[in-house]
Amino acid sequence: MNVQEEAKKLFDNADLIPRESISLNIEVRKMCERNQCGQYNKNWACPPALAPLDEIKKTFDRFDNFIMLSNVYQLEDSMDFEGMIEGIEDFQERLVKLNKILKGKTEYLILGAGGCSLCRKCTYPDEPCRRPEDMIISLEAYGIEVVKLMKDNGLKYNNGPNTMTYMGGVLF
Repeated sequence: MNVQEEAKKLFDNADLIPRESISLNIEVRKMCERNQCGQYNKNWACPPALAPLDEIKKTFDRFDNFIMLSNVYQLEDSMDFEGMIEGIEDFQERLVKLNKILKGKTEYLILGAGGCSLCRKCTYPDEPCRRPEDMIISLEAYGIEVVKLMKDNGLKYNNGPNTMTYMGGVLF
């Protein structure tokens, strides 16, 4: 199975980038701990529910390849929060579709944009995750500095006014 070809069917961009160009940065993970996105201690796919970064690095190091995924979403204007929410929901559902395509065919790990928002309200920490096989862990929770990664690999991050670009990745 060609993981990149499958990803290209679902995403605007599915770029194979050198795995060694990715570093896991504790400072990025600390942004999670400072609750910059509001999901810290509220989501199964975010710290502190996730393993510490040194354990995550062991998982990360099992993979040799990385595909950077991105989709660009048009907004009515820069304050179109409804459009932003619709975009992230669409992006995460595409990640779930890719997960279903890859399942059982290769070893992989899918990472997404921001904390998992597949459920309206996460059950963390009171109940188990409702969708553990679909859960989307963010690139940032893995310590990946997304904008730097995009720039270092010549990938476009800013796609102009009234757009929102969501990124994810597949390790395989």
